[in-house]
Amino acid sequence: MILWKRKLYRIVLGGLVPFVYLLTKDPLVPGLIASFFLFWLLLMEFERYLHPGFYNWLLKHSPGVFKTKPGVLTGDTNFMIATFVSILYFPFPVAVANLLFLTFGDAASAVVGSRYGKLQIFPGKTAEGMLGGIITNSIIGFLLSLHFAIPFEVLFAGVLIGCIFEVLPIKIDDNLTVGIIPGILMTILLI
Repeated sequence: MILWKRKLYRIVLGGLVPFVYLLTKDPLVPGLIASFFLFWLLLMEFERYLHPGFYNWLLKHSPGVFKTKPGVLTGDTNFMIATFVSILYFPFPVAVANLLFLTFGDAASAVVGSRYGKLQIFPGKTAEGMLGGIITNSIIGFLLSLHFAIPFEVLFAGVLIGCIFEVLPIKIDDNLTVGIIPGILMTILLI
């Protein structure tokens, strides 16, 4: 895996759904896009389990984009599950914020942490990377608070809980936890 290629790939594909949602303000088109990608990712997962050599072939033909050792499901599949759940269950502004935080915060924390990370919190997670994610998502949250009628404090709570779940060494893929738990918290805070 080549970090910058993977994160650029994730920003382009991961940013597609929230930006379409921002433009359309209707969950139908972003939901269809998420469903389309989720369908193909689940097919890839199925093929990966039926024919283990398939993933090695995929790694060869998409150099640097996929992780060499995925978990039970790849991070991309977990990411798309979180995207689909966000669109389906969270209010429009929360879903958009949640998906932008997941997309850009993850990329920022990985790039900053790999380049400048010295203070390790947990294996593979640094304080500098966490701070990079918090700063990036706080800027996004501030801009969204100006665009939507959501207090910045609510968005910032989502930023913090997402960054905490990003660094915690739990067995559930962080694309799933960071993609769903902040959305739940922000939705509750808006009630």
